[in-house]
Amino acid sequence: MDHNEAIRSLERLLQKEADHAHEKTIELEALVLLLPNGKARELATLQGKENHKHSKELRELAQKVKEN
Repeated sequence: MDHNEAIRSLERLLQKEADHAHEKTIELEALVLLLPNGKARELATLQGKENHKHSKELRELAQKVKEN
């Protein structure tokens, strides 16, 4: 595996992880609507926000890897 191939592989892996985090965010957002008000809903909301943030960070990192 040469350098360029390794970079592309890393970029694909980061994008895959970002997509996975995004999917979990969507699922959590749907679940939050079904939960009664309270701690469970609050925790699901917080986790959704964290997943969204994680997804964004992974996509930014993938972009940086691609640019370098």
